[in-house]
Amino acid sequence: MILDNVITSLWREIIDWYIRKCRNWSILSKLASRVGSIEKRKQLLDTAYGLWGHIWHESDLILLFSHKLLEYIESRKLDLHLHINYELKPTNFRVMKSFYRRLCEAVRYLRAKLKMSKRWFPEIDLIIAEDKPPFIYCLEFKYYHYLPATWNIIDDLKRKIAVLEVSKMYNVCKSVGLLLLDDTICRRDQLLCSELKNILGNVDKHILVLDYYVSYNELNSILNGTK
Repeated sequence: MILDNVITSLWREIIDWYIRKCRNWSILSKLASRVGSIEKRKQLLDTAYGLWGHIWHESDLILLFSHKLLEYIESRKLDLHLHINYELKPTNFRVMKSFYRRLCEAVRYLRAKLKMSKRWFPEIDLIIAEDKPPFIYCLEFKYYHYLPATWNIIDDLKRKIAVLEVSKMYNVCKSVGLLLLDDTICRRDQLLCSELKNILGNVDKHILVLDYYVSYNELNSILNGTK
């Protein structure tokens, strides 16, 4: 079975891999040697994502974690399957009458809570399921590698949390979790960082929260070959 400790262990593996692979350190090392000031060095580290490294988008983080999880499932011959970015439309589960009714209620509740239209359905980043409901685990991911100007980080995070809370409340998912990797906010915007951490600190105790914040010290230690 997939328990919290399994999710936690795999997440730690992902973070360790990310810190060492998230940037093209050989190129950065050459560029950094030409940078004089500390501020310019920080700017260099902050912009070194995308084509510089292995994770360009949040979906890449989900894919990477799913790959690790699938290896774990197959190595233990667990009868489980994974589904990525799945929209929870009740009609897809109509034959499972009890689950269908619960999912309908959950969607109606979420639409009212989040002020969404009747055409809106919640989407789960990663579902771990067996051949009968409820789902074993529902996971939401957040990956911050830039400061967005066109969408609200806090509102988006609150929506993700609401989807998890309601999915758990209506027994759509047996267990739920939020995995957050910040590679910019808490280095560049302390006010937003505090707001972010405050929200996570008040999340329902039934939600597994795994968050990680990449620091300048950590990046410099990798760049200088001391970690």
